[in-house]
Amino acid sequence: MFYEIKTLLRRTRLSLKFSVLLFLRCPTEFAFTFTYAEFLRCAFEAVALRSVSSLRLACLFFGVATFCVFLYNGTIWSIYAPFCVRIEGRLRSALFRKIASFPCERIEASSQGEWLTRLNTDVEMPFSQPLHLPHAACAVVNIAVSAAVLWRADAIIFGWAALFVIAHVTFNQLLIARAMPGMNRKALEAAGKNADDLVSLLTCADTAALYDGAKYLTERFRRSSDALLCAKMRMHLRKAIGEAVLPLFGLGGYLALLAVCAGRVASGAITFGGLTAAFQYRSGLLAGSFMLINSMINIQASMAGIRRINEVMA
Repeated sequence: MFYEIKTLLRRTRLSLKFSVLLFLRCPTEFAFTFTYAEFLRCAFEAVALRSVSSLRLACLFFGVATFCVFLYNGTIWSIYAPFCVRIEGRLRSALFRKIASFPCERIEASSQGEWLTRLNTDVEMPFSQPLHLPHAACAVVNIAVSAAVLWRADAIIFGWAALFVIAHVTFNQLLIARAMPGMNRKALEAAGKNADDLVSLLTCADTAALYDGAKYLTERFRRSSDALLCAKMRMHLRKAIGEAVLPLFGLGGYLALLAVCAGRVASGAITFGGLTAAFQYRSGLLAGSFMLINSMINIQASMAGIRRINEVMA
């Protein structure tokens, strides 16, 4: 999978800059997790000690740290977003030149809608989705560092958090992500057929009116539109199942941790501020896993288009 993405980026000759921007983007999610966790820990401990000055310092730290992280994240994204547009433009130009170099027999072997789908939908999918490779990289860093901090802080909390996270990741990988490439490939094929029928409906309108074939072309376009709708809805249904299961693992993990840690807080083995910080790191672990799952689903779905582009370019 990642070999196909690497091959695609290498064709744009911008893979090094993409890797640098991806590396600079990685720490931001954990920076937010660390900021929230430390603020909550310091704030609750200050409240427990009835220290107004400590509470003010905690709020000052939260304000300054949040501003710095937002500024850093916004700066990186302001560079990354137009860079992705340039990658799409360069990749679309290279793909168009490659298709134009084919002999007429090769071009006529596929429909016009198929070539338009490759030039537009296939090119946009790896870079225009809301959750894709950069979010997956951020999620991996957030999961790894949050897990290390949580393990060092309290192994029991880490064990319970990891149990629910692993269960959720396994469920989504087996039942959701694995089926997405095949579904998306069928959706791309249906989109190409629908675009081809639309082109026929527009370009052959005068001939169809002359020979009373407008009803036939309209009916064919309607059937291909329905097929495209069904293919898209199957993908959305799979994603909806994953979103429906998310609260079960998320809220269930919190309830289990509260039941386990209630006695430890009462006995003084762990402070309430420390427990709140551990919950925040556990939230970073869980949010990172959810982001990684959704990103992997989108990456798996876009692999059909990436492979189609690499096939044409090869």
